[in-house]
Amino acid sequence: MRLGRSSDRGQPRTRRGRRLSLQGSVQPTPSRGTGQARHQQGREFHKEQAETMMNGIKALTFDVGGSIFDWQTATRKAVRKLAGARGVDVDDGAFTMTWRRRMFEELAKVRSGELPWQNADELHRALLDELADAHPQLELSDSDRDDLNRAWHRMGVWDDVPEALAKLRERYIVSILTVLSLSIVVDSSKHAGIDWDAYISCEFLGVYKPEPESYQTAARLLGAEPDEVMMVAVHPGDLLAAKRAGLKTGYVKPKVWEPGADGPTEGFDVTAEDYGELARQLCDA
Repeated sequence: MRLGRSSDRGQPRTRRGRRLSLQGSVQPTPSRGTGQARHQQGREFHKEQAETMMNGIKALTFDVGGSIFDWQTATRKAVRKLAGARGVDVDDGAFTMTWRRRMFEELAKVRSGELPWQNADELHRALLDELADAHPQLELSDSDRDDLNRAWHRMGVWDDVPEALAKLRERYIVSILTVLSLSIVVDSSKHAGIDWDAYISCEFLGVYKPEPESYQTAARLLGAEPDEVMMVAVHPGDLLAAKRAGLKTGYVKPKVWEPGADGPTEGFDVTAEDYGELARQLCDA
């Protein structure tokens, strides 16, 4: 619906741009000031829409792997340290990107029932056996693999996250909703010094994202209807799935590229350049 359009739309006009009423009298065209007033009305209307939406939101659920936690720095650092101790060269970026990509491929098999139910820690650890075969120069012992796997428990957060989360928690219930294990997100949150109102790991839901039940069950656990919860992530696919499940959606531009970061970035309820902007949009509306 467009605001501010004249009710006599479609009526004939004179050559000088003036409208003719149905009775034939000449009406002056709207002044520039009238157009500015209509523009202001439109802005106020959209602001009211935003305020109405924000007032209807009770909780925010955050994806964390890549969205909140910087998994790339943590895992690459661990691989470089081990390679340095061995005195060998390894492309730590390729190693960890493969690790991450293969985890989601295996997780899809868990979702389909092709693999038995297991959590992200178990998947990450099993894939290190595969990666060890692909990088024999690392000579990874079982102990080395266990130590590498713990890197996921020492993830840091993006710089603007702590302040933004603190502000958001003043107004909303703020929860994690992740495919990562509970142990990973609790340990990494402690490591980074950030707090949440709730930790929801799909490993305990019996279904993993992006299945609609994962988002809907999370909403229920938080005492809210799906449309009272906003899913926040840097991955468009995660948000599109949440939207189909009935949740509101908040897209934050990723700090660095990673698998899952590609895709349409329009059509979400909130779009922000960073977490500071997200907090301002959600708290200052």
